[in-house]
Amino acid sequence: MLTFILAGLIAPVLAFAEPSPFSSPTASSGPGIKLNLMMDRDLAYPGDRFKIYMSVQIEEGWHIYSLQPMDGNELLATQIVVEENVFESQKNWQESPTRLIQDDAQQKLVKGHVTTAEFHNSYRVPENSKSGNYSIKGKLLYRACDNNLCTLPQSLPFDIQIRVGVRK
Repeated sequence: MLTFILAGLIAPVLAFAEPSPFSSPTASSGPGIKLNLMMDRDLAYPGDRFKIYMSVQIEEGWHIYSLQPMDGNELLATQIVVEENVFESQKNWQESPTRLIQDDAQQKLVKGHVTTAEFHNSYRVPENSKSGNYSIKGKLLYRACDNNLCTLPQSLPFDIQIRVGVRK
């Protein structure tokens, strides 16, 4: 009997534990979310700045939260976590305009994105970079809600290739 009581106390804690930002993605039971990335140029040179654009397509009827949530909603914030790489990030990720959403699943007003969310960040190629192909890898961490329920935190990995050339 004591075993069942302890299992009942521990299981909910494990079910809602926040995953490590780089843990393996689990099977998604939430909405269809598609992630597309592109760079503002085909080739960058040492000393150049370039931008990475991320477009997130969100299944109709669902929303994800802003990178900059309203006060009191910090645990709902979408995050973009980038692995260490050779490029110098110029600033924090920026996002497309958000909407105020009456989120019945959270029973509060939230800032979020419906249908599409777009994000971008600027990077600089270090002066001493050699020519070749490099990558920027990371994960989009988000929670999605449909006004009835919210997913547990979800993770979508990404990897974008950057070609660095040599100035002639």
